[in-house]
Amino acid sequence: MTDQTIGYVGLDHHHADPYLRTLGELPVRVTGACEPNPAFDPSSVPSLGDVPVYDDLESLLAASAPDVVFLTVPNRDTPAAIDRALEAGVDVYTEKPAARTAAELEPLIERVEKGDATVGVSYPWQSHPIAQELASLVDDGFFGELRAFDARFVASQLAYRETSHFIFDEEASRGGILQWLGIHWIQLLTRLLEEPISRVNASMVAGTDGVDVEDGATLQFETASGALGTLQCGYYLSKTLYDTKLDIYGTAGRSSWDPMGREFGFDGTTILELDDTSGEWASTPHRTITYDYDPEPGYGGAWGREFVESFFDACDGDGDPPVTLADALVVLRILDAAYESAETGRWVDVGTA
Repeated sequence: MTDQTIGYVGLDHHHADPYLRTLGELPVRVTGACEPNPAFDPSSVPSLGDVPVYDDLESLLAASAPDVVFLTVPNRDTPAAIDRALEAGVDVYTEKPAARTAAELEPLIERVEKGDATVGVSYPWQSHPIAQELASLVDDGFFGELRAFDARFVASQLAYRETSHFIFDEEASRGGILQWLGIHWIQLLTRLLEEPISRVNASMVAGTDGVDVEDGATLQFETASGALGTLQCGYYLSKTLYDTKLDIYGTAGRSSWDPMGREFGFDGTTILELDDTSGEWASTPHRTITYDYDPEPGYGGAWGREFVESFFDACDGDGDPPVTLADALVVLRILDAAYESAETGRWVDVGTA
C-alpha cells in the first residue's frame, strides 16, 4: 500500500478513536477531520492529533483534498456522504451498514461499479484468523451439506450505554442491536455459507424505557437449499460483558466458536472447536484450533489492521476491497427482511433485485 492522506468524517462515534489508532499503525496520514455535531468536542478523541477539524464534509474536501475519507456518521447520512466523496473523486472507507435500508444504498452501486473510486465497508470480522479458517473448511468441504447454523451476540444492558447517541435513534439508524452488533454475524455468515439466506422470520422488542429501537431480537433464517439458522441478540448483561457464539452444522462436520469471549478485547486466546462426522478424522474426530492474540492498537488489533490494509491495497488498484458496497447491499436486504418480519409477524423473503 502507498502513502495516502485521510480525511476523517464523524468523530462523535464509538469507533472513531479505534479506527484512528488503526490508521496510526499504517503508512497513511490523517490531514483533516469533520464533525457536524457542534456540541461534540473533537479534543475528546485522543488519537485524532493536531489536525484541522471542519464543520461539514464539503469544507473538509475543499481545504484538505484527502485521497480517502473514513466515514463514521449516522446510517441516515452515510449514502449522501459517499455520494459527495465520489463526486470529488475520493475513495471511501465507511462504517457498516452504510445505509438504513437497501433502497438507500442501491443508487450508489452502479455508480461505484462504473467509476474509478474505491468504496469499502467496515466488516472486519471476516479477516479474523478463525473466520478465515472457517472459510477454508467450508471451501474444503469439511462440513459436507449445510444443515444448520446458530449465532449469538449478547452484550451489556443499555443502562450502561450512552442511549442518547444516534446509534440508538430510530430516525438516524433505523434499528438497534440487530443493525449495530448482530449485523456482524449476519455479514460473516453471508461470507462463510456457500448459499444465500433466502428468507427470515424475526421477533424484536424495544424493552428499555426512553429507547425506541430494539434491545432484543431473535431471528430464524432459511437458506436457498433449506438449511436453518438462528441469531439471538440482546442488551442483557452486566457492564462490559459479552456472550457470543457462531456454530455451523453439516452432514460431515460441525464447528463451534466464541468470537469475543467474556469481555470485549483482542488479547488472550480464542478457540475453534471442530467435530468430524465423516470418518476422515477417525483417530481424532474432535479437534481444537487456538489463536493467540498479539495485542496491537486499533479496532480488531492485528486482524482489524489487515482488513484496513486490504482496503488501501484496493485503492492502489490491487483487487477489490474486502467488503464492497454490493456485499453490504446483501446484508441490508437481510436486515430489511428481518425488520419487515418483526412488523408483520410473517416469514419474509430476502430481496435479490
